[in-house]
Amino acid sequence: MKRILIFNWRDIKHEWAGGGEVYIHELAKRWVKMGNEVTLFCGQDINRKLPGEEIIDGIRVVRRGGRFSVYLWAVWYYVSRLRKMCDIVVDVQNGIPFFTVLYSRKPKIAVVYHIHDQQFFIELPFPYDWIGYITEKYVFPFLYKGIHIQVISITTKNDVLKRGIDPHHVHVVHCGMNGNRVAKTSYSKFAHPTILYLGRIKKYKRVETLVHILPAIIKRIPNVHLMIAGWGTEASSVTDLSMRSNVRKRIHIIGPVSESEKKRLLQKSWVFVNPSMNEGWGISVIEANLYGTPAVAFRVRGLSESILHGKTGLLANNENEFIDCIVRLLSNQKLRDILGVNARRRAIEFSWDKAACESLELLLLQVSKNIEKQKNFRWIGAFTND
Repeated sequence: MKRILIFNWRDIKHEWAGGGEVYIHELAKRWVKMGNEVTLFCGQDINRKLPGEEIIDGIRVVRRGGRFSVYLWAVWYYVSRLRKMCDIVVDVQNGIPFFTVLYSRKPKIAVVYHIHDQQFFIELPFPYDWIGYITEKYVFPFLYKGIHIQVISITTKNDVLKRGIDPHHVHVVHCGMNGNRVAKTSYSKFAHPTILYLGRIKKYKRVETLVHILPAIIKRIPNVHLMIAGWGTEASSVTDLSMRSNVRKRIHIIGPVSESEKKRLLQKSWVFVNPSMNEGWGISVIEANLYGTPAVAFRVRGLSESILHGKTGLLANNENEFIDCIVRLLSNQKLRDILGVNARRRAIEFSWDKAACESLELLLLQVSKNIEKQKNFRWIGAFTND
């Protein structure tokens, strides 16, 4: 049994939890089932005021600090309480790492979802945007140069390698998919052509693009409807934009949804869309694929890997192509069916159990390397003393 300590920005219950939180949670709960002890240190949800500590799926979750102060709390909590309760550290870099290399000598790995790059200037105000950009581009590669890094896609691996990290230190562990948890209830598709966006509503996700292009789609598919499910910092802006649109009656703002409602929407929708400027992978795309729903996205980092163009969905290079791809799928049932079947077959191949085993193997490898290193230090010390 190993005691694993994870530092992550948020946990699965946080109001703004997304694919990154799902990724860590699905791995961690399986590490617990494999006989390990897992503690997750993360920020508090200021609005929901979640418990400071609780057990979720066997994971001990400790919440302290807010969006930025969580990094300071992490140092204090590790030094004062957590360092004697772990054998290995998982440092999750969500744009900014927890800098555990500066205050922890435990064996560790870093987890990187995707490289944010220009996204900092869209999501954060000055000077936090520049702090994040410089940290990710220069500070992280320098401090974590000798640390093994776990990434969620080949796209992210290539981006990390561009930062000068040793290729032998970067390991791809894809997101899984709970193929055995497909709803037993089978839903037929909505009677009218339906476009679905389901996920976090953030600036870099560019959900407002869907509202802007809907009139152009309606001209070619008159009875089309757009459904937007999920929540995020830009939800109110997207809602306001939708209500002021001339096609507001065709837009359905659903808000946060339960797991069962999410499955129903993914299965009943005709086309799933993700207009994001970049992703580490695109877990929502694969979730939609699991229910036989093909996806459309821009040809950007992450999404161009999660969607196989012409096989499981369609990719666009610009807004006009994005509109054409959506219209093409909505107006061609045969194409939707073919892509849907291919998408489901591919989605089932991704396994959280496999991902958990691969990631745990990487963790244990760092522990064994650390033990060997300590033995060498003791041998050198003994030789020198003689």
